[in-house]
Amino acid sequence: MKISISACVIAKNEEENIGRWLESMKHVADEMIVVDTGSTDRTAAMAREAGADVYLFDWCNDFSAAKNFALEQAKGNWILFLDADEYFTPAAQAKVRPLLMRLEPNLRIEGVLCRLVNIDVDDGNRVMTTLVQLRIFRNRKNLRYEGRIHEVLTITEGRPLELANEIEIYHTGYSTHIVQAKLRRDLRLLQERIAANNGRQEPMDDRYFMDIWYGLQDYDKAILYAKKLLAHGNLPPELKGRAYETWASSCMYAQHPAAETDRCLTEAIRECPGLAEFPFMRGLCRFEQRQYLQAEEDLQAGLRLREAYAKDTVAGVMDNAVRLLPSVYWRLGELAEKQLDAQAAQEYYWQGLQQNRYHSGLFLSFFHFLQQQRIDAADIIEVLNAIYDKKTDAAFLAQHLSRQNGGLVYVYYAGQAGEDKRQVLGCLAGGRPDGAAELADRQLRFLYRLLALARDQATETLLPAKRGKILQAAIRWRSDREKGESDDIPGEKTAISLADQADGCAAVEQGH
Repeated sequence: MKISISACVIAKNEEENIGRWLESMKHVADEMIVVDTGSTDRTAAMAREAGADVYLFDWCNDFSAAKNFALEQAKGNWILFLDADEYFTPAAQAKVRPLLMRLEPNLRIEGVLCRLVNIDVDDGNRVMTTLVQLRIFRNRKNLRYEGRIHEVLTITEGRPLELANEIEIYHTGYSTHIVQAKLRRDLRLLQERIAANNGRQEPMDDRYFMDIWYGLQDYDKAILYAKKLLAHGNLPPELKGRAYETWASSCMYAQHPAAETDRCLTEAIRECPGLAEFPFMRGLCRFEQRQYLQAEEDLQAGLRLREAYAKDTVAGVMDNAVRLLPSVYWRLGELAEKQLDAQAAQEYYWQGLQQNRYHSGLFLSFFHFLQQQRIDAADIIEVLNAIYDKKTDAAFLAQHLSRQNGGLVYVYYAGQAGEDKRQVLGCLAGGRPDGAAELADRQLRFLYRLLALARDQATETLLPAKRGKILQAAIRWRSDREKGESDDIPGEKTAISLADQADGCAAVEQGH
């Protein structure tokens, strides 16, 4: 059975993201429709170059209006409506069309619920939260968006939606470097809508305020709206879970008393008994309180709950507990070490790193565990190379091993990362803090003399040409440092090179 798929998006100044969206959609859709709402960057040009149909739309502070305009341009009988900062995983791309071909004869099914994973690209693609969202639906006149902000697609009452656990979408829009501006925009639009509505709030506004204040790190307000949301009663399980999770996380980030966080999580476990994230969270909190027996009971209970998730349910598809797994396995590994169970510790650490190999605490615990097992450097490197890419991940490994007595393992990855000339860190990693201190002292003394000479007004009068070259050398070193191409302090060879480049001013190093 032949089907036609239209991928739609609204975008404004999305050149950072639109390329990834276009690359994802061209493998799935028959046409790509980009509605530009006023970009001043290359968003529209990039879309045209990729073969998309680009339409201009005058922004009117109404997300639904812009999205519905995009739907009016679509010719396919199925719509993919992902945001510009969302994209299908490579595995999901290959599964979209076969899924829609299977659903096409069942005309009662109007849309598909997909697993949406919020990741932080500024933190090694760390999983932040997971949701179930409607991003795929039939192209029908009655399926249109409503709401100026937090727009919702209207679905015919009584019509079923397909829950597709095989379709996963990544969302980068809540990454650290952009989330604050986006949330402030959402807050302004939400407040404007309420003001235009004579102060009347809609039923889900407490949820939106809760999310916004949590993202803006006003945790007391986030707790206030989480409690308001819970007071509504008859909430869907996933929304109730989100409210409790926000409440508990806000307590932790705001450093409320541990007993308050524990009470919140205990209530969440009672009210949401099927969700694994709450025993996970309580177990992790109790570990920090050194309540190790209770912590292990909670963490193991969470693992059992997660294993029991049915993949044909919202909880099973959403699996919001997955983001906690690296920390769960980290702490279980440390607990196994305390019980002298090396085999269990190794297994827990390994499973955790499969979930997130860039989890700093987990990696360092695993590395120290390998050292304590008296595994030699060559074998440790072999183990790490089975988890990490020895080239692309070398900088991460070298950075974390540099101050951990990493020895030959550090030297190996520093070489892979091109950092083998960082002598101070090399001494530290090799277990020679005395040598590191001596090198650092020499380098700092030289740098201070170099900068003092560069700023010396008398030098400007007597040696203006040499002073200019010294300044240029100092500026080059500072630029390299800011780019991460230099030590925090210049290495011995760097210092000599700077002095040589300063037209004979290397004599400064000897105190002349």
